[in-house]
Amino acid sequence: MRCIFCKKDSSLSVAIEHVIPESLGNTKLTLPKGTVCDRCNNYFATHIEQPILQSNEFLYLRFNQELKNKRRKVPAAKVIFGDQVVNARRLGSLSFSFDSEDFAKIEAYLAAGGDKMMIPVSGTPPDDTLTSRWLAKMGLEMLAHRWQNIDRWNDYIVEHAGLDEVRRYARAPKPGEKWDYGKRRIYEQNSSISTPDGQSAQMIYECDILATGTEESSEFYFVVAIFGVEYSINLGGNSMDGYYVSGSAGPSPDADFSNA
Repeated sequence: MRCIFCKKDSSLSVAIEHVIPESLGNTKLTLPKGTVCDRCNNYFATHIEQPILQSNEFLYLRFNQELKNKRRKVPAAKVIFGDQVVNARRLGSLSFSFDSEDFAKIEAYLAAGGDKMMIPVSGTPPDDTLTSRWLAKMGLEMLAHRWQNIDRWNDYIVEHAGLDEVRRYARAPKPGEKWDYGKRRIYEQNSSISTPDGQSAQMIYECDILATGTEESSEFYFVVAIFGVEYSINLGGNSMDGYYVSGSAGPSPDADFSNA
């Protein structure tokens, strides 16, 4: 086995790679040990996923949707009492705890007749370069997930010259390099949908690989929707032209739901 990013031997690697971060609700969409070596896995966790998940956009998404991290805790976030901003930890849908130094601020607000706690719906998104590198990383992993039942799939992905640019961009972009990507809301964050077995549920994420063009000339796009926000990127290079011409992908079989 060789790492699909650095191409080095990864037969002794022990990490199980999650295509979508665990902290965004993914426990099922994973890759076999060695698909991504421990060194690359640690790099992506520290330099890509951590700053993405700690950005205000994803922090409030995780806080409001009660998404737990690897330690089984919902991340803390800032909430508002009048003109006071305090740190809050979510213990349940309507249960919160606060830092002891913030109690005086909350008590003063309540004593003055205040009766509202406001939680931001979202916040500042992560840097575009960081986001596109994150999509490139997830996209190559999703391609590996799709092809892992094909004979010699690991060799095929590692040796595929057409994937060298996306693996390089995800792991070590050139100074100032930034790939284009698509981002749009396609359904509301708290929308309920019907699952294949007839239950009502909330979509956490769905993702797939979209192929455009012909057999002789094709492009592969990674498409993922996270709580209704769709992201897309070209796995062959820095161009989204083919995606906009072809239109977006439909619902993906790689989806995760929570009961609504």
